[in-house]
Amino acid sequence: MRFWIWFLFGLVGALAQSVRVVAASDLTYALGELARTFEARHPGTRVFLTFGSSGKLYAQLTQGLEADLFFSAESLYPKLLEERGLAEPGTRRPYALGRMALWLDRKLGLEAKPEALKDPRITQLALANPVHAPYGRAALTLLERYGLLRRKDLTLPGTAKPFRALTWEEIPWERLTQGVEAYWDTAPLARGKPRFQFVYGENIAHAAQLATSATGAGILALPLVLHESLAQSGVYWVAPWGSHLALEQSYVVLKGRARPEVLAFHRFVASPEGRAILKRYGFLLPGE
Repeated sequence: MRFWIWFLFGLVGALAQSVRVVAASDLTYALGELARTFEARHPGTRVFLTFGSSGKLYAQLTQGLEADLFFSAESLYPKLLEERGLAEPGTRRPYALGRMALWLDRKLGLEAKPEALKDPRITQLALANPVHAPYGRAALTLLERYGLLRRKDLTLPGTAKPFRALTWEEIPWERLTQGVEAYWDTAPLARGKPRFQFVYGENIAHAAQLATSATGAGILALPLVLHESLAQSGVYWVAPWGSHLALEQSYVVLKGRARPEVLAFHRFVASPEGRAILKRYGFLLPGE
């Protein structure tokens, strides 16, 4: 009997020293190193990571998903959690500025630049689903910026202006559920090709997998493109800042989760050591 009591106490203690994080999948590699470094500094504390698209994670958090911290690829979702009383006041903080990159398989023999997407050899392009993934939204705005997509003349219900006239920030992305071709003219990308289609990943990491395994081309997050899994097999072009929807990324502690170990990890991400890790993986840092 005494053994089981001590076992239960140990189990409760172990759970109390865990930090559960849900995060946008562009952080797959950077947050993994942040967690390992933090655990080395705090023996006995484990950081558990779950990755997905920011929009889907936000929806799951509003439905009761168990987590301590949420890292979003854009600032909107942590702010909405705050407004709904689902986040600890004063814990929302920016951690990075997301950067887009065009990635092409080396086997294509093409120079990585936006104009390369017009080449007849590129018949598919991978990107994250823009309905719920901020990097997918940024990808479309990047293609639009370089004249590779043109908005159609549409009037979306509930919008004050025609779709063509909306700014990137005004587009009701969650309502664009019929596929990119329903809202944008893809003629600049499809001209002279037997076919052309977008292939959507559930999140930006899934889009990267599709680019390497199927499409040979993708509009991806720079931190993923810089990883050896893509850097060795492809060439890439980094989009200039301001050429796509701004990805001002932030994180927040969920309501009722402000335990000492959670707040310690929250602080560590914003520390000089944490910021250096993010920068090494290709993120721009707030204030730099």
